[in-house]
Amino acid sequence: MRKLIYLFVMVILVSGCASSSVMPWGIEKTRNNLMKLEINMSKQQVLEIMGSPYKREAYLTPDGKALEFLIYLTQYTDSGSIPDTDTTPICFVDGKVTGWGRNFYVKEKQRYEIEIKNK
Repeated sequence: MRKLIYLFVMVILVSGCASSSVMPWGIEKTRNNLMKLEINMSKQQVLEIMGSPYKREAYLTPDGKALEFLIYLTQYTDSGSIPDTDTTPICFVDGKVTGWGRNFYVKEKQRYEIEIKNK
């Protein structure tokens, strides 16, 4: 009987740990907050909705515009490091949202890198 109780307690502890590690650090809330974003929102509005980003990148485009990405952790794969696929970038041009998501991020960076190389 004692072994059965011990096994039961261990199963509960292990299952509790497993479910909590799937979406740590408020990732589910961050993913839900992405649905509240709108094109042309200000950076301040986004920060009020999304909170602090995981990472930030900023560039000056060839035509003098400020290109900035706030990058949020929106997936967790427990791989020992955080791959780019676990993040969602939000793009700002001159302080206004122009789009978000991994595909948009790659396209925007390539567009400005191509312009830089052609000049």
